[in-house]
Amino acid sequence: MPSAMSEIFHVVPTDDWLMHEEHHDECVCGPHVEYFTRGTVVVHHALDGRHAGDAGWARRRAREVATDRALDRLPG
Repeated sequence: MPSAMSEIFHVVPTDDWLMHEEHHDECVCGPHVEYFTRGTVVVHHALDGRHAGDAGWARRRAREVATDRALDRLPG
């Protein structure tokens, strides 16, 4: 579980059927949540089904964001 000092990043689909709730992980889409050393990435699922055929998409996207934001590395 991340510390209180960690950041939370939401990945939200554009032009989806509804607005996604970006408060914790309480969205109707049932987002995928990944915890990293220095933060959390919440990947929201598009309700229009654009990623339905790719079961690993959310996990890959979370790892891309974590790498880009250096959430998977220890400080220093």
